[in-house]
Order: sequence, then C-alpha cells, then structure tokens
Amino acid sequence: TSIQSDDLCSARPEQHRALLKHIQALCASGKIRLRYSEQLYVPDLARELEALTWIPELGKPGDHFHVSAIKIIGDGSLGARTAHLRQGYRDDPGNHGIAFYDQPTLDEMVARAHERGVAVAINAIGDGAVDSALTAIERARLKNPAPVRHGLVHCQITDRALLSRFAQAGALAFTQPVFLDYDSHIVRERVGNELAETSYAFHTYIKMGVCEAFGTDCPVEDFDPMPGLYCAVSRRDLKGEGPYLPDEAMGMQKAVACYTASGAYASGEEAFKGRIRAGMLADFVLMDRDILRLPVEECLQAQVDATYVGGERLYTRIQ
Repeated sequence: TSIQSDDLCSARPEQHRALLKHIQALCASGKIRLRYSEQLYVPDLARELEALTWIPELGKPGDHFHVSAIKIIGDGSLGARTAHLRQGYRDDPGNHGIAFYDQPTLDEMVARAHERGVAVAINAIGDGAVDSALTAIERARLKNPAPVRHGLVHCQITDRALLSRFAQAGALAFTQPVFLDYDSHIVRERVGNELAETSYAFHTYIKMGVCEAFGTDCPVEDFDPMPGLYCAVSRRDLKGEGPYLPDEAMGMQKAVACYTASGAYASGEEAFKGRIRAGMLADFVLMDRDILRLPVEECLQAQVDATYVGGERLYTRIQ
C-alpha cells in the first residue's frame, strides 16, 4: 500500500523537479493509488543545494506523495567488489572498493540537509561506507541536535563497534533481508570470517533500539516482500540452504513490523499509517493464509487476496 522510491536516475538532472511534480500530480488525481515517499537522489553538493530549495513544494508527511529523504550513494555492491571496505577484499587483495565521496564532502552534504530538517538516506554497504556515513551523521548532530531521521540504506558489512554507533547516532537502518539469498554464499570469501560474523545483523539493530525498516530493493530484487520476510525469519536462502548466523533470526511478527510500522516511521508517517488501529489510515492487505502462525516456508507461497488503501478495496485476486 506504500512505497519509498528513488526515481531520479530515470530522468536528466534538468528534468528532476518536473518529474517529481508530475508524480505528485498523478498521486493527487488518484491515478497513482499507492502512498508514495520519494528518496530524492542527489549526486553532488550543488544538486543537493538546488533540490533543498524546492523540496517543500513536494508535500509533507501524510500527503499521498512527499519527499521523505535526500538519497546519497556512498559506495557500490559486495557482489561486484565495489562496496567500500576498510581492510579491503580477502579475495581481491589491494581492492577496497569505491567510496563515492571523501569525508569532508559527505559531511557537508549531510550537514546541509540536516540544517534544513531534511533527512538523508545514505547507501552504505561496506564497513568503510557505513563508518563514513555514521561519521557524517554524528558530526551534523554535534553541530545541531535536531531530531532529523537520517538513515543508512543496506548497511550490510558491520563490526560490533559500528552496530553500536547506529543507536548512538540516532540512525535508521534501511535493510533488505532478501540479500541473504545471494550474499550469504559470498560474504565470508569477500570480507573474511571475523567480519562476516557481525554482518547482516538484522536482529541486532532491533535489540540495540535502532529503527529498522525492511525493503525489497526492487528493481534489483523482486517487488514481492515475502522472500524478504522468509529470509529475515529463517536466515536461509530461497532454496532453504543455511542458516547464516541463525542468532540474527527474528520472529515473523517483528519482521512484518519492520516492513510496516518501521517503514512508516522511516518516512515520517507513523502518526498516519503502519499499524491497524483506530485513527490510522485503513491501508492493509488480506492474505490467503496466516503467515504469523504457519511455518516460515509458507510465506513464500502466500498470496494477497485483497488490498485496501484508505478503506477502499483496490485489488482482488481472481480465484
């Protein structure tokens, strides 16, 4: 019923404002029925400063469309060995991956958004990128303690010290449990056993009091959240192999909350949606089975029978 999306790679920079205004208009007209939060991608400080001047035009939390964060890409991917690792790749000596920004530049980008009360969502996969992103958030808060909901996207490769810093920095974790399907088979050879033992630490974030919002990483991964729920609860790949770090498994109730209540908090909309209770928007789905009570494998076959947005049924599965 809701998405957080990054759409600006699909348009030239001079079209970004017009593209988002068009999406806003489609939402306002009812042609887009999903509730839509934009993570507005900026490649550099100049584009960020420009975007910060017109973000207020694009709605506010609770509107059908609004900008929930500035999106900043911090590094690459573990599979391609471009995620930024402090000690480098065990299976590619000398390669530390790619850091898209030096620390002073990232500090400035985060600080500029923070001063205006705009959250940043920083793609950070390797421990080097996670360290850099947390440092930038910590420094912004040191200058101004305003409670802006900054977060890290992916935050896969971590050690214990980095995990502890999330809560201290007041940083959200935007994670994608379905990554275990592939990465659980390569993480040890990429980063070594010691670092692998403290990575993809989905349950640890929650135990440390961090708001963890699950996502699907569509279109890289499937839009269906069910494989992510399965991986978060089972810690296995989609063929059932594993588990990888079974102590990081969580119950299905908590995993569903990470997709719903935590997602609403991450977009600044927990007062409106994310839970089924009086006074909230009636956004929900009806499933063909009770995934909270059945074996976790059942969620991979689960189907949505009906989808409601604002109390209106917008989808019914043809039996």
